[in-house]
Amino acid sequence: MRIAVACQGLDVAPRFARSSSFMCYRVDRGMFADCQNMPNLSFPPAQLAQVLKDLDVSVMIVNRIDPTSETALKAAGIEVQAGYTGTASAAARTYIGRTLSGTHEELEAS
Repeated sequence: MRIAVACQGLDVAPRFARSSSFMCYRVDRGMFADCQNMPNLSFPPAQLAQVLKDLDVSVMIVNRIDPTSETALKAAGIEVQAGYTGTASAAARTYIGRTLSGTHEELEAS
């Protein structure tokens, strides 16, 4: 599984569309196996969704996301998890923990 987090520096970006980059974590057996940073090239939503899909991203973690971007990601088969704050790595670990424990649910937006 590959998880992407919309980032501003090392933290989850307040808004998906204004993120500076995406931290992409490859997860194997519930642990990070690899981490890469991809700059946000400000592609239109459908094109960005396709790039992320081509990178095998299956989950996008965000704080807030506009409906157009969310629709494009979902159409590309990428699950969107909104309402996350803090560091990108902590957000990804929280998602993994909730998924493994069976309490996979969306967090409330701050």
